[in-house]
Amino acid sequence: MSDLENETFAAGNNANGEPDLLENESVNENQGQFQDEIDESEVATTGSNNVSAVAEWKEKREAQIEARDKADREAKERLQEEAVKHIDDFYENYNRKKSQQLETVKKESEEFLKKKNEFFSQENTTTWDRVLQLINEDDADVLGGRDRSKFKEILQRLKGNTSAPAA
Repeated sequence: MSDLENETFAAGNNANGEPDLLENESVNENQGQFQDEIDESEVATTGSNNVSAVAEWKEKREAQIEARDKADREAKERLQEEAVKHIDDFYENYNRKKSQQLETVKKESEEFLKKKNEFFSQENTTTWDRVLQLINEDDADVLGGRDRSKFKEILQRLKGNTSAPAA
């Protein structure tokens, strides 16, 4: 063996230059046994201190968890109360707007029926007179390529004529 091979072999490698796994595993096992012995001796000397420290830690941890759970419950209750309040407000506004809309529609329908009845119950008017009231005579005479001036002239001649057809 050369000096280089001796160095690698001494450093825990085999003759091929690869690490010697068996040797490393036995070292690790020995370290693990030694660590177990240290832990057992610590527990034996400070056993009562560890038990009380663990008990204190558990109590503190339980208190923290309980405080967090209480805060979460309170936050959830506040959120639920706000949600109920918002829903109630929504339905109050909805019902108020709905009733206002119903009142408005009712008033408009009453006005419309009143105007309709007044329109059809006019004294001394013919059907053609009422037709002329409904159309705008000032509209353009030509609309969409159609001449409407003749139709307007016919309606003007029928105005006030009680002997006209359908009058």
